[in-house]
Amino acid sequence: MAETNGHSESRLDRLERLMDLLITDHLTFTDEHKQLLTAQVILAGNMQELQAAQKKLQAAQEKTDEQMKATDERLSVLTQRMDGFIRKQ
Repeated sequence: MAETNGHSESRLDRLERLMDLLITDHLTFTDEHKQLLTAQVILAGNMQELQAAQKKLQAAQEKTDEQMKATDERLSVLTQRMDGFIRKQ
């Protein structure tokens, strides 16, 4: 005789149903965990690419700063010469 414990389902049926739920939940969790790990690896790779691009951009900006400083110096010299030329006229 099956033990129903006051319910229409037997204890074994209820336990099997709960185990099925746990197994399904665990499989879903495992799949989501794999997706999370994949996303983490992709994100880490993208961060490395971003870091490399940032370093390249920084080097280019430093070069531009140096060129701008040289241009400013040359422009200042040109301005002084033109000013001297105009004053002589």
